[in-house]
Amino acid sequence: MKLKKVIAVIVVLAVTVGAVTGGIYGYKSYQKKNLVAEVQSVSSLNYGYYGNSETSYGVVTNDSSQEVYLDDSNKVQEVYVSKGDTVKEGDPLIQYDTSEAEIDIQRKNLEISTTENSLAKAQHSLESLKNTKPVDKTRPSTASTASSYINKKLQELEQKKAYIESLPEKDVKDNRIYNYVTEDSEPYNKDTADGTAENPYIYYCNKDVFAYGSFYNSLRPQKKSDGTYTDGKYVKFIICKKDSDGKMVFESVETGDEVVDDSTESNGDTKEVTVQKYEPVADDSISPNVKDVDGSTMPMDYDKSRSWYVFSGEEVGKSLQDYLDELENEDNWNDEDDWEEPEGYTEKELAEAINDKESEVKKLDIQLRKLKLELETLQDSINDGVVYAKLDGVVKSVGDPDQKQDDGNAFLVVTGDDGLYVSGTISELLLDEVKPGTVVTANSWESGMTFEATVTSVSDYPVSGNSWGEGNPNVSYYQYTAYMEDSSALKNGEYVDLAIQTNQSETGGIYLDKAYVRQEDGKSYVMMADENNQLKKQYVVTGKTVYGSAIEIKSGLTEDDKIAFPYGKTAVEGAAVTEDESIEY
Repeated sequence: MKLKKVIAVIVVLAVTVGAVTGGIYGYKSYQKKNLVAEVQSVSSLNYGYYGNSETSYGVVTNDSSQEVYLDDSNKVQEVYVSKGDTVKEGDPLIQYDTSEAEIDIQRKNLEISTTENSLAKAQHSLESLKNTKPVDKTRPSTASTASSYINKKLQELEQKKAYIESLPEKDVKDNRIYNYVTEDSEPYNKDTADGTAENPYIYYCNKDVFAYGSFYNSLRPQKKSDGTYTDGKYVKFIICKKDSDGKMVFESVETGDEVVDDSTESNGDTKEVTVQKYEPVADDSISPNVKDVDGSTMPMDYDKSRSWYVFSGEEVGKSLQDYLDELENEDNWNDEDDWEEPEGYTEKELAEAINDKESEVKKLDIQLRKLKLELETLQDSINDGVVYAKLDGVVKSVGDPDQKQDDGNAFLVVTGDDGLYVSGTISELLLDEVKPGTVVTANSWESGMTFEATVTSVSDYPVSGNSWGEGNPNVSYYQYTAYMEDSSALKNGEYVDLAIQTNQSETGGIYLDKAYVRQEDGKSYVMMADENNQLKKQYVVTGKTVYGSAIEIKSGLTEDDKIAFPYGKTAVEGAAVTEDESIEY
């Protein structure tokens, strides 16, 4: 769409809106008495607030626990214990066939090395994703592109105007070099030149030299009193070479001049002599570096207040209208085919990529831990093929040696007691809230089951970095330990998400969707039903925002009050109200 057409449509719309505004206002005044707004009780709209949740994750552990893992290469010859048996440290648990143990250990080490490399790559990719900035892939509209173009040109015009206004006529380092010329500017060779084609006036200049219209007018043929015209003047612009101090560079030139022969035999005749002169040097690093101007070919009078670059002929003081005219005449300035979608992730794509990579890191970390436990079991069995109990305890579980163990679980587990422990972290801001006895909710990564744990201790010293969660990087984090008594469905080394409910003292209150609260002159208000069952503006005091969309109402409203959605034609003071019966409480 052409820019002028866009502007024309906007103007027509503005006129139309203005013409009907009066009619709409009168109609609204007539309708106001007949408007009925639906209201709902504040109690039905109240989100409520149940505190924040401090989250982290941890690994289920038992300092007095022993797990024996098998893989396809492990062959159990004999099992010496059963589930529920009490064992002492050093008691035999199982007997392996060790004929292929050495090969199995080498293979396991290779698996561990491969998994470690994969985990390192995944962690590096995750870090890169977290440092990536999302891109906007929305195709720009015609109006936004035109606006961007015009704003850019306005900025360029302002910068150029400021530069031109501050520019002196002559170079500050050498006043023989011109930045611009006017009708009063004197040529370098004013004493020897006559402005003819054979002997033109010379102006030494910088490369961006420009001339005002008054200068060009002074070169044109001038009308004499008898009605005839003078010849036009010839001038030459030369971009001169400069030394390190910004001064003209000169070179020696030999020329032949005619002088009077003053010898006694000459009788006043002339003779040619060689003269040594020093003339400024043209800058050969710039092309073209010389511009000839023939005043006799000048067109009609120039506007003396405007200026043009000598070498390009482009006008210096280009106006915004000039740019708009160019925009109007340019057919492809907003060609949608030229738009290219930027590379990278949008905000949504980046969030999904980070989530996928975090899941990959978690899975690889679990896999690596299992492989190391399997290697430890192999190394323990390489001597005599017997796996011995490392602690006093109870056999919690034991598999069937005749059944293939391919579910990823330990073949045999010995524990020192019935429960397991897990460690997480909390912010220093919550040290006063989280004490021994605080309940922690744990959710297994593998089974999805939820368990309760009780905090048994909180460290007196912060951990180095928040390695167990995604928290505020500007505060310190402290490790806590929690005990899970009912741990029958968990195993040592299993990952769990941890959550602690905080800010319990701040629960309750009124929290409304932000859409029900409007702003006016810096104050917040809702549209509330008064004692006469009519809408009125009720100003309220707001507090914090929770859940990303609900705002706290600290005063000005009770749960028994009834409010309406504050937008639409019925959301006006004085409108009658009726309760929305479609809402289920």
